[in-house]
Amino acid sequence: RSMLRARKMGIRTPVVYLVEHEAHTIYMEFVEGRSVKDTVRSDELPAEQTSGLMVQIGEAVAKMHDGGLIHGDLTTSNLIVEATNGQLVVIDFGLSFNSTIPEDKAVDLYVLERAFTSAHSDKPHLFQEVLEAYRQKTRQWIPTMKKFAEVRMRGRKRSMVG
Repeated sequence: RSMLRARKMGIRTPVVYLVEHEAHTIYMEFVEGRSVKDTVRSDELPAEQTSGLMVQIGEAVAKMHDGGLIHGDLTTSNLIVEATNGQLVVIDFGLSFNSTIPEDKAVDLYVLERAFTSAHSDKPHLFQEVLEAYRQKTRQWIPTMKKFAEVRMRGRKRSMVG
């Protein structure tokens, strides 16, 4: 359901063809491409295209959040760069939920920031590009960023303590 909601918001997700409830089976589109994690690590994209990809990520997350959808597992492994056109495809909505609460949006962004810092520690500017695109696209920048700062502080305390 969350993938369908995201699609209706204009976010590229795999197309769901069929859901068999009795068999607990979902038939969906196979997206040919590589994860953002692998794409960025490969250094195959020119800097301009990498920046464009970061903008796509920030805008997609802003659309989801403005639409009341929290992904729940925003990592660079759950973002695919489509092979045919370089378009961002968001996958794995298994932990997603509906919320308009700034704290939930902030935690979603914090998970993404941690994914960037752990997988791409040599490129700290990338998440800043994502955040800037998010800022420009979202209608909820100020309350979300206030909570994001709080979530960051809690995360830093947690990593220092234990």
